[in-house]
Amino acid sequence: MTNKFSPLDPMAMWRELTAQWEKSTNEFANEAMASDPFRQGMHGGMNASLTAQKALGDLMARYLTMLNLPTRADLQVLGEQLQRIDDHLARIARAVEESGAASASAAPGPRHTRQPPSPPPATAPQPARTRKPAGKRPS
Repeated sequence: MTNKFSPLDPMAMWRELTAQWEKSTNEFANEAMASDPFRQGMHGGMNASLTAQKALGDLMARYLTMLNLPTRADLQVLGEQLQRIDDHLARIARAVEESGAASASAAPGPRHTRQPPSPPPATAPQPARTRKPAGKRPS
């Protein structure tokens, strides 16, 4: 057997051993994952994980409801409603802008024909009123 590693590169042997180890481990893992028992085990593990996650979600929803707090589903529904309201308001704003631009360019404004009132004619000065002193009223 000839030595194919250079004495100047001491890490070459280590890299080669690591590459061979990775290759053999990868081949073994591929064979193991292709087997039917492995697939069944992974399927069972995923089902158990999903069941536990659903149970925890239900438990948290009951706990939050008991504390009178919104659940994740409640917040999602609220977010969807707010998005619909926002979209509706945007449509209304566009319609108002379009109708405002159309009416401003289509028809001129009303004519201003009203005249300011004329000042009243000068009359003789009226005598100033005198006030009666406050007191008892005659009965």
